[in-house]
Amino acid sequence: MIRFRFLVNIFFSVVGVWGLGFALFFTLLPTQPKDITTNTDAIVVLTGSKGRVQYGFTLMQKGLAKKLFISGVNPKVKMPELIELQKIKPDQLNLPQTHLGYNAQNTVQNASETAMWAKQEEVKSIRLVTANYHIWRSMIEFSKALPGVTIIPHPVDEPIQWTLKQFGLLLTEYNKFLWAWIGSFFI
Repeated sequence: MIRFRFLVNIFFSVVGVWGLGFALFFTLLPTQPKDITTNTDAIVVLTGSKGRVQYGFTLMQKGLAKKLFISGVNPKVKMPELIELQKIKPDQLNLPQTHLGYNAQNTVQNASETAMWAKQEEVKSIRLVTANYHIWRSMIEFSKALPGVTIIPHPVDEPIQWTLKQFGLLLTEYNKFLWAWIGSFFI
């Protein structure tokens, strides 16, 4: 009986720590980048939510980098279609320095795809653009895949609309972040 109580106490302690961690994860989501002035060799945008690709082009236009790499692009989408879909303005374009990555379907693959491209392009620093709820896990995965490359996080604030779907997305991202963070200790 004592052993059972002990296990129940451990279970509820773990659940409590997990819940507190989730509350901290949610409350501490960045709403804006800390560094908006440092130039990098490239801007890397992870596809997903609306507006990220456009935002990457805007950062490039502001002169924060000369190259833009968009990782996780659907293989059916080519540059002209991407420009049209994202409503990219002609003055935002620097097509010779914009590269599309078609081989990633998740964050680990985004990091791997970017690492191969960065090596080929001799990139030593990147500005990583992704959703605010995704930035911490992305930083872990990119730091593993790109050792020696300076990575400046550039979270895009995605307002929380308390729907069941979005709550599920945040829970899933929190759990993935925990696994990536724990895994980073075993590398």
